[in-house]
Amino acid sequence: MQDDSQLKISTDDDAQPASAGSRRWLTTLVVLGLSLLVALALAEGLVRLADGLGWVNLSASLAELPAAGAEEGVQLDAADGEQPLYVSDRRLHHRMAANWSGFFPEEIVQEVGRSQVPIRTNSLGLRSAEVAEPKPADLFRILALGDSVTFGWGLRGEDAYPSQLASLLATLRPQQQFEVINAGVSGYGPWQEALWLEQVGQELQPDVVVVQAHLNDAADDLWGALGQGAGQQGWLAQHSLLARLVQRVIGAPTPTNSAPCAADWKVGSDQVCWQRTEQYLDQLRAAAGQSDAVTVLMPSPMRWQVEAGVRDPRAWVDAARYQEALRQYAAANGWLFVDPLPAFRKSAAANGGQSLFLDVGHPNEAGQRLMAQELYSALNQAGVLP
Repeated sequence: MQDDSQLKISTDDDAQPASAGSRRWLTTLVVLGLSLLVALALAEGLVRLADGLGWVNLSASLAELPAAGAEEGVQLDAADGEQPLYVSDRRLHHRMAANWSGFFPEEIVQEVGRSQVPIRTNSLGLRSAEVAEPKPADLFRILALGDSVTFGWGLRGEDAYPSQLASLLATLRPQQQFEVINAGVSGYGPWQEALWLEQVGQELQPDVVVVQAHLNDAADDLWGALGQGAGQQGWLAQHSLLARLVQRVIGAPTPTNSAPCAADWKVGSDQVCWQRTEQYLDQLRAAAGQSDAVTVLMPSPMRWQVEAGVRDPRAWVDAARYQEALRQYAAANGWLFVDPLPAFRKSAAANGGQSLFLDVGHPNEAGQRLMAQELYSALNQAGVLP
């Protein structure tokens, strides 16, 4: 009995220093945790300060944004007052609602000296007339993919280049039945256009697929691939600029062949790897090839490329090699390349500098007409048209 009592007393005495040691470890962990939180908060503050001062640009690209719900979509005025034009799509980030009728917001059209401008979509959610399926045998169908330029931002549907191209074809080739489908969606880039073509566009059996490119496509594609591959960014990346910076620095996988990216440009945190865009264009061409369609790549001009004294405030645009990079890609990969920029410059010089743009990147009716004319000439000279 004595030995048992001594054993019990010895065990209790040993437990006291063990308990004190556990409390010390817990205190240390709490202090370390609080110190880490303070350090992260300071780092977040410094990154936000740098972003606010313009030292870095951590604004989210389209594909890094969370999918927009009906209440988060771009709220263009609907005729029935119920549904926005842009609705959420799990794969594409957003799409246009089908059979939608409404108008551009007054603040947009008033800025460019216009009155009420209507927007209507068909049953496919496109700013185009209804599309017959299957395609009639005697119909030559041209599918125009692109962003807000193809969509006709700030313009009537008939003023966008796809409609103007359709008018040209009807006038110059009345013996043949043509259809030009406007599949432009504001905010879209090649990664979304490739997915949409695979999901929907192939079923339309196009004879020609036109991809209108824009200067910001390559930047969105570089970071946008992250959002495409993982659905959407998590809560932390959406709300923390520090997390977004870390993800951009180490989160993007290095391309298997990084040589094409080595010659591309990087200014501050703005970076473009054209290889990413070229991968999506390859995907687009492969999808178009399912219907033996001819693929056309047409970069839309920027205002600062045409009008003297107009500059883009973003430091990286001069280094983007915009048209030249796409021209080289098209020549090496079997695309028909159409560059409206020379025609824009010639027209601006001949018309006393009269603007062809609504803003820095959206052509007005005259600019859209030039795009349609250049596209028609290229299709005709290449022997693509029947």
